[in-house]
Amino acid sequence: MSLRRLGYIDQFRGLAAIFMIETHVVNALLLDPLRSHLTFKVLDFVNGLVAPSFLFVAGFSFTLAVNRKGDAYRRFSPELFKHIRRLLYIWATGYLLQVPYFSLLKSVHGSTPQNLLSFFAVNILQCIAATLILIHLLRVIIKDDKKFNCVLYGLFAFFVIAAPVAGSIDFSSIFPVYIAQYFNGLQGSLFPLFPWSSFLIAGTIASQWVTFGKDSRFADNLVKISGILVASGLVLVGLHLRLMPQINLFDYSPGWFLIRMGFVLLLLKMIILYESKREHTSSVVKIFGRESFLVYVTHVLIIYGSTARNASLVERIGPTLNYLQCLGIFVLLALAMYAAAYVWNNLKQRDYNLSRLVQYTFVAGFFYLFISNP
Repeated sequence: MSLRRLGYIDQFRGLAAIFMIETHVVNALLLDPLRSHLTFKVLDFVNGLVAPSFLFVAGFSFTLAVNRKGDAYRRFSPELFKHIRRLLYIWATGYLLQVPYFSLLKSVHGSTPQNLLSFFAVNILQCIAATLILIHLLRVIIKDDKKFNCVLYGLFAFFVIAAPVAGSIDFSSIFPVYIAQYFNGLQGSLFPLFPWSSFLIAGTIASQWVTFGKDSRFADNLVKISGILVASGLVLVGLHLRLMPQINLFDYSPGWFLIRMGFVLLLLKMIILYESKREHTSSVVKIFGRESFLVYVTHVLIIYGSTARNASLVERIGPTLNYLQCLGIFVLLALAMYAAAYVWNNLKQRDYNLSRLVQYTFVAGFFYLFISNP
């Protein structure tokens, strides 16, 4: 299978994108009384695997890109700068989704301290972009593959093991708030680097073993590895509850990381098996995967709104729906996102230059309105 577009990666990313829509619909619109029931707790755990999967597949794709580009991504080449520009675009989009007002003047002069905290909060787009840029820079600095892998494994272990400590420190007393937001969620960040970068780096490492390993033992034993991780995680969670109960267990515990990582690897194995038995290379899920950035940004704007005060589902409906009604909203929204992803993907394939013109025109129009709006 071509390294340029491994089918199971698009399937994995597409599933993560689809279930991210479902997760946001449920979190935003489900009735509050239903959230105390066992059904919601089970659903919430399953939905809690979506973000780790999204980050994991981003790291998985990094290894594929580095090996596909060869030396171009091991030095400051035009290809690397082009990719870094895309990551900066994703990074900036994460902030633009949280800008206090749809006006540069009002955002600068009229923002409250709470507005600024919300603006500087780290979401999944900023987490992905920041972590990937860091790994790219390490790949350029460290030429030797073995030394790079040692550093990568060390970085992975650091983000996992140090997460409980990082989660207990108020970094805003040490760094400016726009930097402190990257270390933990005490100031409102949903996806700080601790512990979320560990899922992305885990994807980078797993990609080396699954795709470029000298033998297939790792891929063949993913189910066993998954079981070991989940069992180890349960043990660590028990120890965490006894030794450090004051630290947010769900977000920072290495045990919870291992549990979620185990289920992510199990899902990867299932998708690899499914894709290996498929006769057709195209699918609806893959369209979601190839245009996951568009799907993410668009559905977040529809559900939660923006500073442009668009009619969001949160404002129009709020947490007033039961499970069946949430399912209906999810299906309608998923269909709309598929239509948008399908049109955009086809435009890029048929006329790449036109798609770039459309994108640049949209970005230019956004900044014109944002800067000129009083």
